[in-house]
Amino acid sequence: MNIILLRQEELSDGNFSFARTDERFLHIKKVLKLGVGAVFKAGIIDGEKGTAEITSFSDELLTARFTVSEDAGGEGDVSALPPIRLILGFPRPIQLRRILRDVAGLGIEALYLTGTELGEKSYLQADIAAETEIERLLIDGCSQAGDTHIPKVYRAYSVRHFFDRYEDDIRPDHLRAALDVPFQIEQGSQGSIEQNRMKQGYIGQNRIGHAHSEQGDTRCIPVMHPLPQLQWDGKQTLWLAVGNERGWSLNERLLFAKKQFTAYTMGRRILRTETAVTSAVAVCLANSGAWDMRGAR
Repeated sequence: MNIILLRQEELSDGNFSFARTDERFLHIKKVLKLGVGAVFKAGIIDGEKGTAEITSFSDELLTARFTVSEDAGGEGDVSALPPIRLILGFPRPIQLRRILRDVAGLGIEALYLTGTELGEKSYLQADIAAETEIERLLIDGCSQAGDTHIPKVYRAYSVRHFFDRYEDDIRPDHLRAALDVPFQIEQGSQGSIEQNRMKQGYIGQNRIGHAHSEQGDTRCIPVMHPLPQLQWDGKQTLWLAVGNERGWSLNERLLFAKKQFTAYTMGRRILRTETAVTSAVAVCLANSGAWDMRGAR
């Protein structure tokens, strides 16, 4: 923890307490090894940063007083989360734990956990899916990053359900990117109906390429761009869709294309979901100039 985070309701006239069972108590005692009179970095979740001074410390209870930093009011938008809204195909629980910590640490505005056609449906009922556990992992990530702002989390049972519920939040000026691996759809495959729609320009010819093999069959190859070519200034909202370990289904790919999501790729290597998510968010942030130290706190 590089900052101790507090919920607003834990404060009473600036004072707060941690019981010995609280991991923050254990961190201050065993890692920071602080005592009465010591000061440590603290902050209110989704609020201001400051410091806390320990006023009493026993084997059972730690009491401290929080003070807002004098320059906290001058941070302005620097403290705001980057406007990345991540649409994530619900991954395996162990992967989700890593992803929640990582995206909170890197900084994104919102996470949309979405069931997928190829994903395991039981993951949606796993213990990790509980709101309290998700919040705990997000707070862990923010504590590591030294920030107070945690991403908002939303849910959908499927990609179609996501659009039914949240499409109105996607404005015309928002950027839309779907991360995928290169693929093609062959004539006579199960996706032949969707393939015909692609040929007819149902989702836009600028998003579909065609190729002919030596046997004369036609393949539809969605137009894909290397992710570093994504032009994002870090100011407008970016919707970034990343599938789970089995990727997006054909129907989901076509639906994203229909909703004007541009397909981007990070090459032909098939990455673990947590690697793809962390790498994609990092690439977008780096290209936007978010890591320019002139904006560092």
